[in-house]
Amino acid sequence: MTSRRAAALAALLALSLSPVWARQGPPAQAPASADQGGRAQGRGQRQPARDRTALPKGTATIAGRVLGADNGRPIKRARVMVTGAAAAGGRGGGTAITDDQGRYVVAELAAGTYSITASKSGFVDAAYGQRRPLQPGQPLQVADGQSAANVDLRLTRGGVITGRIVDEDGEALARALVTVQRYQYVRGERQLTPAGGDQTDDRGQYRVFGLPPGEYFVSASANGLNELIGRGLQQLAAGLGAQAAGGRGGRGGALGAFGLTEEPEATGYAPTYYPGVVNAPEAGKVPVGPGQEVGGIDFQIQLVPFATVSGIVAGAADDVGTVIIAPQDGAGGPLARLGGQVLTGRVQADGTFRVSNVPPGRYVAIARSGGRGGEARTAVQPIVVNGQHLDGVTLTLQPGVTISGNITVESSGTPAPEDYSTFRIDAPDVSPLPFGGGGRGGGPFAGPVGAGGRAEKNGSFQIANLLPGAHYIRVAGGGQGQAQWAVKSITVGGQDVSDSTVELKPGQNLDNVTVVLTDRTTEISGTVRDARRAGSAGINVIAFSTEQAYWRPQSRRIQAVRSDGSGAYRIRNLPPGDYFLLATDDVEQGEWFDPAFLESVRGAAERVTINEGDRKTQDLRGPG
Repeated sequence: MTSRRAAALAALLALSLSPVWARQGPPAQAPASADQGGRAQGRGQRQPARDRTALPKGTATIAGRVLGADNGRPIKRARVMVTGAAAAGGRGGGTAITDDQGRYVVAELAAGTYSITASKSGFVDAAYGQRRPLQPGQPLQVADGQSAANVDLRLTRGGVITGRIVDEDGEALARALVTVQRYQYVRGERQLTPAGGDQTDDRGQYRVFGLPPGEYFVSASANGLNELIGRGLQQLAAGLGAQAAGGRGGRGGALGAFGLTEEPEATGYAPTYYPGVVNAPEAGKVPVGPGQEVGGIDFQIQLVPFATVSGIVAGAADDVGTVIIAPQDGAGGPLARLGGQVLTGRVQADGTFRVSNVPPGRYVAIARSGGRGGEARTAVQPIVVNGQHLDGVTLTLQPGVTISGNITVESSGTPAPEDYSTFRIDAPDVSPLPFGGGGRGGGPFAGPVGAGGRAEKNGSFQIANLLPGAHYIRVAGGGQGQAQWAVKSITVGGQDVSDSTVELKPGQNLDNVTVVLTDRTTEISGTVRDARRAGSAGINVIAFSTEQAYWRPQSRRIQAVRSDGSGAYRIRNLPPGDYFLLATDDVEQGEWFDPAFLESVRGAAERVTINEGDRKTQDLRGPG
């Protein structure tokens, strides 16, 4: 990358981000909770000094030590964070740095429930009560005047992956961007997520450290800093292109405003996976143990023919500035989506577009208009690139679909809600588009697509600008009285879809959706006990339907909770039916939606039948 191009990209990045920060301030990070684990948890946004000094001092204290998980030795200068909602009478958290003996003290805490986390460079972040890295911790409750001692945390030394990246001639490839990924469960689906990264030095060598124990996939891209900046700009281009282009609807996007067009090349380096393959399913696993350094993960980045994809966005308006081509799920799976290149091309005034330097692979081409306030229209087209130029791709913009309906109740004596706006109706995509294209969140297609929202006071609701395709309909909320109401049915055209999907077709709105809530809610509660009949804290209790048809991500008929400090648990609002109940500590967050996991544990689970309005007590045998 030339110095002029690098300088322009850096200037664009600063220009694009500065107005966002000026309006909103730096992004805040949510404090750690009992359901969070892993790295970088608990770094809540600091309150202004005047607010902190205004709070009275609490009288509770939390103290303990931070020790090595492998040898029990004290770890000095570890950072301990105690986070929790501020209660009346004092502040809601604090931080401390451990001394030479690994000791810490956080004092002047208000009575309440807290999460305690510890971190230090080179180690995997730990949470109090955590049974293994990346699992959620156990919250700790303290009373006024209480001194909670021996609240110890154990840090696992992070693993390391090292290696060398070379080009097609076996020469060291400097400034290659190396990404290390591992499988985790995201919204109930097993996906590869970034765990660390590095850029190769002049010898082509890289080193990624601080990795939790597990299996990893390593990929490399020759674009280095160019790609790192470019990926950020891709998310800015669609949203901020209109501003940078002088308000003409973003023709050419933010990159085009600076005259930075991608020059076509006949060949180039494709994102390559260890041990030197471009097909994601062929990537090799790299197992890493606690504190283990795995070396020799060397591979050659692959030189492949590049192609140009061109076509037209049918019905394009002034607010369509960019076409995005992203690796497609399917043959490549989530590994292809995260490891592959995401490419963009300008949409010209006549609707034509051109995307250069596309490596071979399976992709999805996406265009969208109206995402910043008007009616959203989206075009999605799967494409296959095999090294030959692909011309004549037509992206036909389709209008968004609206779902509307009403909430009603069936009551056995509970007064109906006076205000239904405490309930939220969502319609998430079964297969959302990459980078926020089909649902809530950020990305180049951020906006009102599939966002859902609150019902009206009278119970009517409307969700606009949904993409055509399969959607779930979900109901949440209810305020403080949400335990009084549960979903009994969601009816579309006389069919109950509360446990299935609805297929939205282009140009056909879905009206008269009826959501029926009932006060005949269900509850299963009990205690997880160890072999000595004592309560076991921090154990996952999983309830899942005996019918495998319901074993899917975000199913209503799968719930997981953690036992509290006394071993007690409570699961509420399961739909009536037959269920398995299991208490285990050998499960990852969200793994309970994985059919393979459920199949492997069903033999050790207990069966329970729950009918409408049932309140059942079921003690469970814990692990160990």
